[in-house]
Amino acid sequence: MWLDLAIFLVLAMACNTVLPMPFDPVLIYFASRHTRIDEVVFAIAGSICAGVSGAGEAKVLGILNRNIPEKWTQTLSPNWRGHRLYALTFLFALLPLPFSVVRLAVLRRQPRILPYGLAIVLGRLPRYVLTIVLWRGFGLPNWLNAAILLAAIALSACLGSDPSSPVCRRVRGRGI
Repeated sequence: MWLDLAIFLVLAMACNTVLPMPFDPVLIYFASRHTRIDEVVFAIAGSICAGVSGAGEAKVLGILNRNIPEKWTQTLSPNWRGHRLYALTFLFALLPLPFSVVRLAVLRRQPRILPYGLAIVLGRLPRYVLTIVLWRGFGLPNWLNAAILLAAIALSACLGSDPSSPVCRRVRGRGI
């Protein structure tokens, strides 16, 4: 359990920041290999990692924002003022909506780190618990969890790399 949790935490932080890979396959893979109580631990840990990663990313975006022309940030990012930023961050974390919209809003308005991270944690926790409960309800075999995780890694590698690379040609050739 502890080794799985350590690997899970590293992947949870990476998927919510630098890796262009969805986190749900990681959560499903690790949670499905453990008891129901452990599944809740994985959901809580995953949502905390998402909040910490989002807060760190907001801080980095605030630093990078100094180098981006004001005209660009006003054109590219939504104008969410006041508490609307935190409410919409919660909704985008809860629902399967593209979280990149929130990242663009953070470019325009540097949020306070604690409420921003908390909005992400509170939005992701019910989503992750529901994901685990629904996946367990499907009753699919454990080997399928590993296959889905590997497919997500391959697809993310293909989308984030050169389309002419051998991996991308192989993935496209199989119709994935």
